[in-house]
Amino acid sequence: MNDNTAQKLIMASIAGALAFAALGIIWGLYADSQMIQFDGYYSFISVLLSMMSMMALRFISKEDPERFPFGKESFIPLTIVIKYFGILVLILISLVQAFIALFSGGNAMSMGSGVLYALISAVGCYAAYAYFKSRGQGDALITAEMNQWRMDALLSIGVLAGFIIGWLLSLTFMEPIVPFIDPVMVILVAGYFIKVPLSELYASLRELLEMAPERPIAEAVETQVTHIREFHGFQDHVLRLQKMGTKLYIEVDFIVPIEDDLTIYEQDRIRQDLKQRLQGLTLDPWATVVFTHESQSQQKSR
Repeated sequence: MNDNTAQKLIMASIAGALAFAALGIIWGLYADSQMIQFDGYYSFISVLLSMMSMMALRFISKEDPERFPFGKESFIPLTIVIKYFGILVLILISLVQAFIALFSGGNAMSMGSGVLYALISAVGCYAAYAYFKSRGQGDALITAEMNQWRMDALLSIGVLAGFIIGWLLSLTFMEPIVPFIDPVMVILVAGYFIKVPLSELYASLRELLEMAPERPIAEAVETQVTHIREFHGFQDHVLRLQKMGTKLYIEVDFIVPIEDDLTIYEQDRIRQDLKQRLQGLTLDPWATVVFTHESQSQQKSR
């Protein structure tokens, strides 16, 4: 995906999130619903974080080889860490407020109003999620936007179910428990969605700490490197991988028999072969291929 397309998608996300933020905050204050306010404030936080993503994307797209000789891909996981940390803070604050309301008698609100809002929000957020899913495959920042809309859509569906239950209970002898439904929904929804920012924070921190990529990526590269090693009869190989944003850094040391003197042409041909084999990856490979007579133990002892 080119940078202009990514920026347009993020701008669309900002516009949509701003509309839902205004709707949720105003509707939530009018209906005196913590759940609807949480939905609105979440959308507002999404606006701020999407604007940050836009700024990061524009910064990354400007090449600066003197200051960043290996590119600016590290800013992608850094942006995602800040983004999901903001969402995590919002969830924790909402949980605290919901528990306070729960032990203070709950919130008296119109369940019918909540049902109407949740229905509008669920349909709109799911449409936005489907839109970004169809256009943002393979881009970390757009995937983060997609995840936000997915969380919003599932949140709205859960809220819709809760308000429908509350409306039905208000028509029965169980009406006294209806005020507790709003804070209970906040606790259940926030408690469920807290795993999303935590998992994304973990994945992005792994990249910032230069840890190995996920197993499927590592196995895909290992398979291709092993095939090249066996085809050319090399003794062994050492493979090091690191994922940073959309870029996959690959360092391969092929252990060549002492009697085998590869020409520069042959070495370049093997490098080209590896690059072609890695074209199927969704990431952008940055491959460094070394040919040496030294074993892995000899390399470590240097």
